[in-house]
Amino acid sequence: MKVNINSETGKLNTVILGIADDRGDISYLNNPKHAEIAQKGEEPSEGVLIEEVEHFKNILEQNGVEVFRPENIANQDQIFCRDIGFGVDQDFFLANMRKANRQPEVNAIQSITSGLSQVHTPPQGAVIEGGDVVVWKDHVFVGLGERTNQQGVDFLKSVLKHKKEVVPLPLSVTNEGATNILHLDCAFQPVGTHHALIYKGGFQQIPNAIYDIFGEDNLIEVSQAEMYYMFPNVFSIHPELVVIEQSFERLSKELAKRNIQTIKTQYSNVSKLGGLLRCSVCPIDRDDIS
Repeated sequence: MKVNINSETGKLNTVILGIADDRGDISYLNNPKHAEIAQKGEEPSEGVLIEEVEHFKNILEQNGVEVFRPENIANQDQIFCRDIGFGVDQDFFLANMRKANRQPEVNAIQSITSGLSQVHTPPQGAVIEGGDVVVWKDHVFVGLGERTNQQGVDFLKSVLKHKKEVVPLPLSVTNEGATNILHLDCAFQPVGTHHALIYKGGFQQIPNAIYDIFGEDNLIEVSQAEMYYMFPNVFSIHPELVVIEQSFERLSKELAKRNIQTIKTQYSNVSKLGGLLRCSVCPIDRDDIS
């Protein structure tokens, strides 16, 4: 199995999709949004989470994508497999997770990644998670925040120095679900061949690199409320087809204006845990786009 990831939107061939089974009785409240949902007594049941994730799997397979799954770890939340590994160019990176309770998840994909030719593991002290890594042609945008540190950025730069330009973007990290940016893909996500979704308030300063590379006219701005419901965390099957949460009506219309079709699916319960569609998948192979 080959690794080839040079964009977030090229035709998807192979992907790892997380699992919602066997999450156990302990709920680790790893981010402000999930903590607030739990405090309200609105935490979703395992059954509805399984239903949403498996329906997403069906969508992927119906569109010709080969889907791999992590090995099950008893009593472990394993939905958000984006964070535990990520591909860039022909390289695959196993993440060094910030939260100790999530670190075992990395072991569950090593039976898949063991057959890959170039697999890298960060050195001690370098923290980096896949939700903070957005690949776009010659550039790799990396969110600097609670889940990825400067050592993680430096590690990525050292591996990719002759392949990609690594662009760090400091994120706005807070203790409130309504404003916290857990990962870069909560505030920024390319779509199509030259557009992107962006929540400007998700950055400590104006992300000039994004504006320079995409151009302001090609950016679809997201409000704070839309960011909370995770508008930027959609997932592209190919440049003209994006999977979105079924309630994202405005986003569907904005993408249609740009000749990008959408597949709508219910993922609102997964969203309560602090992630959405992109968070649930780790692409291995995509066709390149020009």
